[in-house]
Amino acid sequence: MISFKSKLLNATLAATFAIPLATAGMFTSVGSAQAATLNGSISLHGTSIVLNDGINPASTSIKFTNVDGVSDPSGDFTAFSPILSGTGISIETLNLTKIANVTATTATYSTGIYTPFINFGSRTLDGITAVLTFDLDDSVVTRIPFSSNTILDFAGITGKFNFNGQTIANGALSASVSGTSSSYELSLATVPEPTTMLGLGAVGAVMAMSRRRKSVVQ
Repeated sequence: MISFKSKLLNATLAATFAIPLATAGMFTSVGSAQAATLNGSISLHGTSIVLNDGINPASTSIKFTNVDGVSDPSGDFTAFSPILSGTGISIETLNLTKIANVTATTATYSTGIYTPFINFGSRTLDGITAVLTFDLDDSVVTRIPFSSNTILDFAGITGKFNFNGQTIANGALSASVSGTSSSYELSLATVPEPTTMLGLGAVGAVMAMSRRRKSVVQ
């Protein structure tokens, strides 16, 4: 048995529709200010192949041979047409390159950058039809052999959801795999952009200052 597990990061993309366009310009480009935003989470499951290649190999890989289906969609992931199912979705083989040995039996690995890592195919959202993808950032995973099993810690893997040629959300990925040739589940959730959070903070500060000034005048 070979498996890897992590906690699902249940984060959501901060809503920006209530922010005036002039303020949004503080932390988004002109193009991205007009782009759609994505909010929610989704899980993909299917068959995977994980290499049984010993302790701390220089490189290893995980192959996602298909996507059998989609489960637990929330937020905007339920609004895509056609609905997000296993049909038309593909996942690239994840090739891991060793960064360093942590112990005699544990090592850290780089995922590398994948553009895209997950291709959801052509979808329609808010009247726009385009290809939806999840592009993987270069992240670090930990490979921990335990008896005959292999555990890969997928906490901290990040990427971006792209639609119609623009990034519509940052994302976090967690995963679990059971067996050398068995089932997998990839869970994805949208998370706020750091610049968006800074922008929201700036808006709050301006509103607070405005209230203080009105109080002084009164």
